[in-house]
Amino acid sequence: MQGKAVPADRRLIRAINQNNLLNLIRLNAPISRPQLAELSGLSLATVIGLTGDLIGRHFVVESGPAESTGGRKATLLDLHPEGGFALGLMVRSFECIGVVVNLRGDVVFSLHWDTVLRHQGAQALEHIVRMTNDLLVQSGVEKDLVIGLGCALSGYIDAQNGICIDSWNLDWHSIELAEPLSRRLGFPVVIDNDVSCITTYERLFGWGSSDENFFTVVLGRGVGLGLVLNGEVYHGSTGGAGEFGHMVAIPGGRRCECGKRGCLEEYISFRGIIANYLEHNYKKTLPFNTPLDSSSDRAVRSEERVIHELLELALGGDELAAQAFEHSGELMGIALANLVNVLNPASIVLTGEGVFVAPAMFQSMEAVLRQNLFSQLGKNLRLLVEPLVGYESWARGAAALVLHRFFILPAHP
Repeated sequence: MQGKAVPADRRLIRAINQNNLLNLIRLNAPISRPQLAELSGLSLATVIGLTGDLIGRHFVVESGPAESTGGRKATLLDLHPEGGFALGLMVRSFECIGVVVNLRGDVVFSLHWDTVLRHQGAQALEHIVRMTNDLLVQSGVEKDLVIGLGCALSGYIDAQNGICIDSWNLDWHSIELAEPLSRRLGFPVVIDNDVSCITTYERLFGWGSSDENFFTVVLGRGVGLGLVLNGEVYHGSTGGAGEFGHMVAIPGGRRCECGKRGCLEEYISFRGIIANYLEHNYKKTLPFNTPLDSSSDRAVRSEERVIHELLELALGGDELAAQAFEHSGELMGIALANLVNVLNPASIVLTGEGVFVAPAMFQSMEAVLRQNLFSQLGKNLRLLVEPLVGYESWARGAAALVLHRFFILPAHP
């Protein structure tokens, strides 16, 4: 015996329809109400009512008449960019970057703080509240116009429940953030892995807006992966999808910060490339003065500078330095081939603070990748290199989490 169907909540249906219209306006503006009715499948009367509400809340504006088709001219609708603002924070070990973005995803204000956040998990809430309030004060944005805050963090982030499970770069573990922050700040807060943030932005506003299946691979001090499958950023069952850096590259190999041995990150991140060089260098020293202990904050800060110096050596003909980068590229190529063989993306975008290593590393990476692809999976696979213009891009990605919920999810019934 079948159970009686339960009517859907009318407010929820209205919210879903309204968000659908808002997203259609974002994608197709300027657009008329009859066109919205055709695209959405809603009646014209429903579209008129819902768009009237959006205009009243200053998310949408009337932008003038459409071209005449023989009858009364329809009025065109457009997104009101300053009708609301999303805040984004990129939380790093020794600094934080904050941005304010409008409804089109444009950065209208940014702020940088030099502050030690590594090992500061117990004070995480206070730090984020302080920086968010500072961002609001200095930007001059009224709190009533803020639709939410997004936070980008490295590591294993349970985005659905708003928990930082394990961020090894920050040394933050099992910290509930989203709900306590929302209570303190008075508006919605979402958190996610930093690579998923970048991927969300690209899916909404960047080159990924026209690609249904792609990977975003981020290189730098760590290694991350963002997955878009069938048009949606994929998080996995508990938010842990994309821990590309913790695939096992060398069984029983180097000990990773996560406690395991042989993780890919220990071979292709900044510290991994440095370790490659030291393994091949019989002197076991670098040709310049630098701390090497990865537990040292000073060492973490210096890794990028060391990589720049090693890259200069490699491009200048130093065989050991060149081998260090090539070895990283080969291991990365194998790992990417395994992913492509399983998920069959249309493109892979290589980005992050570490993509400057491309001249010494990516040739070996691509060669090994394509050698290990099944059948014709690599025939139309595109590899793109997209340098990030400063860490503001990461914070913008965090703000994109808020915009994604605003446009796609029924968060505003």
